[in-house]
Amino acid sequence: MEEGKIKNTITRSFELQDYRIEGAELSGFWADLLSKEELTVEVNYRPENKKTFSPGETETLIHEICRKCDSFEAQLPENTKCEVTFKDFGEKVYKTDQLDFEPASREMDEVKVAYRFYVAYYV
Repeated sequence: MEEGKIKNTITRSFELQDYRIEGAELSGFWADLLSKEELTVEVNYRPENKKTFSPGETETLIHEICRKCDSFEAQLPENTKCEVTFKDFGEKVYKTDQLDFEPASREMDEVKVAYRFYVAYYV
């Protein structure tokens, strides 16, 4: 197999524990390898030990999810990117290093996201 083909393939995923965020529990987790160049991981976060996230907790959780995406991308080959779709915020998408990402926080009983890992360009 040509080395270039390996570099243009999703060859790494992260473990369930890698998606954990302090103060939230995972209430749903699905991974779907759409092609050798694209993987989506859907995660539902619920508050630990209570019914809802306050608006402030929701905002903190959103920032933690964005930082997690940044961290994932930093561990991947240069041509593989990560982005997160926030399903409860009008499918708003965070792309790594995006500075102006501020969805309106509100009280929520669950935050549903989809992490997307994809080959952005061929090397």
